[in-house]
Amino acid sequence: MNTKRLVIRHGQLSDAPFILSLLNQPSFYRYIADKGIYTKQQAEEYLQKTFIDGHQQQGFGPYIVANKLGVAIGMVGLFQRAALAVPDIGFAFLKQYTGQGFAYEAAAKLLSVYQGKFPQIAAIADVDNKLSHKLLNKLGFTAYGKAVLNNDSTALVVFIRD
Repeated sequence: MNTKRLVIRHGQLSDAPFILSLLNQPSFYRYIADKGIYTKQQAEEYLQKTFIDGHQQQGFGPYIVANKLGVAIGMVGLFQRAALAVPDIGFAFLKQYTGQGFAYEAAAKLLSVYQGKFPQIAAIADVDNKLSHKLLNKLGFTAYGKAVLNNDSTALVVFIRD
């Protein structure tokens, strides 16, 4: 999948150094979670399970977002969580690439590719992550309330897009 400025591609084990950086940013810990991925080997296992196996088993999953030079700058994808009846969209970008419209561009492209494949798509965001709330609203999602979906008992805002 390509957009004007981005290449959205399947993840590969060679993306491990990028994933290690992305998942260990303070903003990732704050607004998403500490995934417990601290080594290249753990990042490779995460890529295999989440990116590669996810697509093979479900027909969807996360993608690596790269700029036109091929430099990985973020991720966007659909996830199937046990607590949700429909897939939810998620995204994360390296700090130096936030605030430039890349998340919107990548998420809008992903939603267009999966248009009509699901009755609805959900999204979840930390209560305090106002930038994600704004982006999800811009993508056509509506906040429906709060739910606790993680083991840490943190309430998240649940969004739905029909």
